[in-house]
Amino acid sequence: MEEHKKQQLTEAGIHVDSGLSRFMGNEGLFLKFLKKFLQDNNYQGLIQAVEKGDVREAFRFSHTLKGVCGNLSMEELYALISRQTEYFRKEDFQEGAAMMPEVSAAYEKVRKAIEEAV
Repeated sequence: MEEHKKQQLTEAGIHVDSGLSRFMGNEGLFLKFLKKFLQDNNYQGLIQAVEKGDVREAFRFSHTLKGVCGNLSMEELYALISRQTEYFRKEDFQEGAAMMPEVSAAYEKVRKAIEEAV
């Protein structure tokens, strides 16, 4: 991977070396799954669930997104989504929903970096 692309991804909170390790060093496969992340609907589902005030759906989408972020070594977004998921798991909708601006900012940072670097 070109160093400037790796740097872009790293600055967005993606631990590239860890991600490559999860994909057994297969850079092409790792990049393929980063591209697939851009088509994943869980973030949009999370937004809709929060807008509807549906804590169970918000939990389902945040939990799934947490797994995707973990598998792709999106460490910053993963940490935020993990905290948010726990709020929704405890049915503390207000605290989970209050995290949306921070989650959205981290998500957009990751999305933009992937679009530019991959």
